[in-house]
Amino acid sequence: MGATIDALTADDLPAARAVLADACRFDRAADVAEEKLFGASPRGQPLALAARVDGALVGVAAASCDRVRVLAVAPAARGRGVGSALLTACEQHVWAGAHRRVRVLDEPGNYLAPGIDVDNVDTIAWLGRRGYVRRDEHENLVVDLRDNPRVSAARAAELADACAARGYAIRRAQLDELDAISAHVSIGFGGAWPFEIERAATRTPCGLFVAERDGRVAAFAAHDGNNRGLGWFGPAGTWPEHRGQGLGEALLIACLVDVAAVHARSEIAWIGPREFYTRALGPLGTRKFAVLTRETPHRRATLPPAMR
Repeated sequence: MGATIDALTADDLPAARAVLADACRFDRAADVAEEKLFGASPRGQPLALAARVDGALVGVAAASCDRVRVLAVAPAARGRGVGSALLTACEQHVWAGAHRRVRVLDEPGNYLAPGIDVDNVDTIAWLGRRGYVRRDEHENLVVDLRDNPRVSAARAAELADACAARGYAIRRAQLDELDAISAHVSIGFGGAWPFEIERAATRTPCGLFVAERDGRVAAFAAHDGNNRGLGWFGPAGTWPEHRGQGLGEALLIACLVDVAAVHARSEIAWIGPREFYTRALGPLGTRKFAVLTRETPHRRATLPPAMR
C-alpha cells in the first residue's frame, strides 16, 4: 500500500521524534522536533506534513514560506516513494505562495542546519535527481567546551573586567528590556536576528548577553535562539562605533560558559569572520553545508483540499 500524505498534528509528535531519530544521521533533529515541525519563523507558521502507511507514521516534513525546513523518512520505509510524495507536497506549498524557487533547510530564524551536510551525499544525490541544484554553501564551526581553557568563568570575568575598564558593562539581558533591545537590533542589523534573540532571551536562564555603555546597548550575543536546547551560538553583533573594544570576545565567552554547563560542545552557525573565533577559542572543527534549490515550474501549484 502506498503512503498517504496528510497534516501532522501535535499528537503525532512522539512518533515524529522516533522517525527523525531513525532517519537523521547528520543532525539532532529529534531533539528539536517540535521547533522544526511546528515552530514559527520570522515569516510565520510552517505547514507540517505526515506520511503514513497503514496508519503508521513513516515520514515527516515541514515547509515554511519558500523553504523545505525538514524532511525525513524512516529507513525501513524508503524506496517506496514516501520521500518524493512529501517533497512534492512541500513544493506545492511553496509554489502556491508564488515563490520563484524552493530552497532546502536554510530558513532564516528557524533552521535545522544552514543547508544539507556535504557528507550527506545520498540526500544531495536524491535531491539532484529531482531537479535540485547546489546554489550556495555555508559553514559552521564546532567548539569543544568542557576541556577548553579559553571557555571558563574566570576568563569570562577577565574579559568583562577589561571591557569595564573601557567603560562597558557585560551582562545578561533582562526580560523587561527585551522589546527595546530587539528594536535596537532590528534597526542596526535586521533580518531574522530580532526573532532569534527573542527566543534566546525567553529561555531559562536568559541566553542573551549585552555590552552596555552609558545606558545604551553597544553589542549583543545569544545562544539557543535557534535549535533551542542544542547549545548553538549566535547571532551576535557589535555596532560599528564600538568595534575594536573586545566586546565580541567577552560576549562570546559569556555565552559559551552558559552552554558548557549543559553541553560538551557548541556549534557556531553561519559564521562570519573565522579568524575571530579561532583567536578567541583556539582550534575549531568545521561542518560544511550545501544549499540546494529548485526553480518553480511555469504554473501555479494547487494544494490538495486537506492541506489548504
